[in-house]
Amino acid sequence: MPGTTRTTPTRSTRSARTVRRTTAVALAAVLATGAPTASALAPPATALPATATPPTATPTTPTAPPTEAPGFRLGAHVDRGDAPDAAAAVGRFEDALGRRLDVHRWYSRWDDVQPVAPVVASVERGRTPMLSIWPRRLDGSVVPWSTIASGALDAEIRAQAAGVAALGVPLYLTLHHEADIAEGWGTPAEFRAAWRRYVQVFRDAGVTDVRWTWIVTPGSFGSAPSTPGADAFYPGDDVVDRVGLDAYNWYGCAPGKPAAWRSLAEVVGPFRTWAAARGKVPVLAEFGTAVDPADPGRRAAWLADAVAYLGAWPALDVASSFEGTGTCPWAVAGSPAALGAYAGAVAAPVANARPTASLLPSATLGAAPLTVSFDLSRSAGGGAATGSGVVRWSLDLGDGTVRGGTGQPGTVAHTYAGGAATARLTVVDAAGRTAVDRRTVSAAAPPVVTAAERDVTGTTAGLRAWVDPRGLAATVRLAWSVDGGPEVGRVERAVPAATSAQPVAHDLTGLRPATRYRWTATATTAAGSTSVTRSFDTPGPPTVRALAATGVGRTDATAQLRVHPQGLDTRVRVEWTAPWGATGRTAEQVFAAASWERAGTAVLTGLVPGTTYRYRVVAVNAAGTVAGPEQVLTTAP
Repeated sequence: MPGTTRTTPTRSTRSARTVRRTTAVALAAVLATGAPTASALAPPATALPATATPPTATPTTPTAPPTEAPGFRLGAHVDRGDAPDAAAAVGRFEDALGRRLDVHRWYSRWDDVQPVAPVVASVERGRTPMLSIWPRRLDGSVVPWSTIASGALDAEIRAQAAGVAALGVPLYLTLHHEADIAEGWGTPAEFRAAWRRYVQVFRDAGVTDVRWTWIVTPGSFGSAPSTPGADAFYPGDDVVDRVGLDAYNWYGCAPGKPAAWRSLAEVVGPFRTWAAARGKVPVLAEFGTAVDPADPGRRAAWLADAVAYLGAWPALDVASSFEGTGTCPWAVAGSPAALGAYAGAVAAPVANARPTASLLPSATLGAAPLTVSFDLSRSAGGGAATGSGVVRWSLDLGDGTVRGGTGQPGTVAHTYAGGAATARLTVVDAAGRTAVDRRTVSAAAPPVVTAAERDVTGTTAGLRAWVDPRGLAATVRLAWSVDGGPEVGRVERAVPAATSAQPVAHDLTGLRPATRYRWTATATTAAGSTSVTRSFDTPGPPTVRALAATGVGRTDATAQLRVHPQGLDTRVRVEWTAPWGATGRTAEQVFAAASWERAGTAVLTGLVPGTTYRYRVVAVNAAGTVAGPEQVLTTAP
């Protein structure tokens, strides 16, 4: 952003433009073919030495940008904010505007690997990248302009060129935006030489589908520039296709910034005159306005006036707002009034110089079969208001189904049987210009869950689940309770997207011995939920249930054994006592470990006729010894 007090984008003053972020919003798409560019018109030029003077341009009438319709292309830089990812942040802003962006501003540090994934994804959405390469490495070290100009970094530049070429679309490209207010990189002459070297390496690598976009600040223009001036930093007409400006109405929102309320026309005027004299197509690479605390509605009016001014600038190619917080909070979405005014203004034909395709699915992920409603109504023809100007359209739904029609498209519903499919919308306007938007829809199967218990003791147990999320991220909940009672605990685990079973474990402590517990493993993805319920018994001392003896004779009787082993091998016997104190016991029987009551019998022998005996069943396992209730029997006389 312009201003003499800021030398480079920093996290403290310009966090929204700190290009270290790997989550920065994605950009992309195809530039329209049109007027020949410097890259196409000029043969490769030998890089100038650091002391070289840039070529003098002959003032001409500015060449109209290759938009083929009156107006400009709408762009923006969008901070991620609280969005889950870069693409979602851009989508939210577009939803708030009620229209698609044509151009997306993207900032990279010198050693960011090109192209980054969000840029690739955004190219699929039909946006054009406006990419700035900032010569500062990820570790914070400066890449001096003189080092770039010397050729020492040609291999790194070639790697950047290969990444840019891999996008497969034209783009706007800048080496060090706002170099005119950067400190610590070198002299203006060294910047010019670095720029020329950078362009030359791209050309030598065969990467020519680039609109070289030189971007400076308002302080470099006018009769009393606050920098060495635009001409001092201008590298030459043969290596510049677009001249750009970052323009803001500061209104004293930061120390050292202009205190007056200034219209965009006032801020941009000197640059516009300079660009016209150069015969170069201008772009507004960033713009925005501060808030007037005394008049909150003033910001909305400023934005509406700004769009009207831009729409009346015939040579303008792109106007890109800054949707975020840099030195000051610039986001128009931060104020409902400002957002409403701006959205209304950019829906006008002047902000639709090229057609735009808008493909908005009601869902991009869900359980198969998945019915999706696609909203195509925001598509626009070149030079038409948002939601108008399309003469025919075609929607390839990605699964062998194609829909299409004439006139402005509306809503199309489709059911996907399963799997992933990329829907592709193509719109055509009255001039035969086309635009494309793509969205991928995944109709997935619900997750698969299996479960088991491990290492169950009297007071502890291990819960184990295996979850196949079928390629989607999942949340797994393990919940447990005493059988028949309310839930007593739960945990949740995140499982990353995968196509095979992923383990989920939780160990329980503080359980009650000899108790049945019930637990459930539930896995949830965007495709639905799957649950498995199991139960286990904690081992404990056995339990004995009393039953009357049977087959009581003169000298013997049969005792009924009803013993729950509580999960452990259990030894069972019967003990009895005669009235005069004599005692006896049966041989021990082994009841195998079980989670249910086992039954058996034991015969008491050697009894005396006509005598009443007291007896009990005794059960012993590793958790303890339990004697059942005392019972009586009387032998026959």
